[in-house]
Amino acid sequence: MRRRRLTAIVAAFVVLVALLLFSLGTFNPPPSTTGTASTTSASFAVDASAVIASAAAQAPAGYAQGSSRQLNPNETGLESGGYAVFSTQAGSVANMTILVFDTPRSAQTYTASVVSNAKALLGYSDVSSSLASYQRYGVCYGFGQTDPYGNGAVATGVCSKGNVYIQVHVVSPTSLSAAEGEMSSLVGAAYQSIN
Repeated sequence: MRRRRLTAIVAAFVVLVALLLFSLGTFNPPPSTTGTASTTSASFAVDASAVIASAAAQAPAGYAQGSSRQLNPNETGLESGGYAVFSTQAGSVANMTILVFDTPRSAQTYTASVVSNAKALLGYSDVSSSLASYQRYGVCYGFGQTDPYGNGAVATGVCSKGNVYIQVHVVSPTSLSAAEGEMSSLVGAAYQSIN
């Protein structure tokens, strides 16, 4: 029963992530930047798949990269996109999405749209404090939820660094604090991979 509920949570969040990624083209950007942010004008000449490969090498202990694929959402200024699944033997599962835009402004507009829509979701806690060290690079927001039946938790971090959008979603079989910590570490691995 516990495994079935955890599987249901994973499935629900995979659908959420897919909806956020593939339907954001229809969202209007918010009138102003949402979330804690300081702007950065840095633009990085990177490819999404290279960022993911580098992040995998810097992932927290116990995490191994599984499947990955190229993404081609219909977004203005998008240069490359990639998605990868990471997992641990302890049962945590994470997915990382990297989108590289032509300018920091395009990435920040996209990130602000995702944050605005994430804030509209019901039942989630703001866990942005776990991403505080990354907010100097641009928009950064985190949200999470504990399974009410005690079968783990989920945490999602959405950030930008210059012209790069980062999204990490973690499902932990233990607690929200564990999911937050793992999500923050994976976001950090992505940040270190963008130079």
